[in-house]
Amino acid sequence: MDALSSLTAKGNQIAQLRSDPRHFDVNGKMGPVESDGKQATFQDAMMTAMEGINADQVRASDLYQQMITNPDSVDAHDVTLAGAQAQMSLNLAKGVVERGLQAYRDIINMR
Repeated sequence: MDALSSLTAKGNQIAQLRSDPRHFDVNGKMGPVESDGKQATFQDAMMTAMEGINADQVRASDLYQQMITNPDSVDAHDVTLAGAQAQMSLNLAKGVVERGLQAYRDIINMR
């Protein structure tokens, strides 16, 4: 978001950017936000999250291999932290998936 500067403020009016389609525009109407044209989807959010989890796993694996092949090149503290971070991100992802499946089962079993 752009910071306010002396160029955007004119008298007692400040140009504001719409970031949500539920906001009113300058004409008092609600509608689509003018943006780059790409709407974020649930699939994009999930793929980004999975790529982050995969990156954590790969980083931890690389550090473990580096520790075994060349122990002086990596600090044991960094290896432990990377492993804990990878395990925590994977456990969080598993928890989210389990909660999603449980919600799906609850919806299916509703009568």
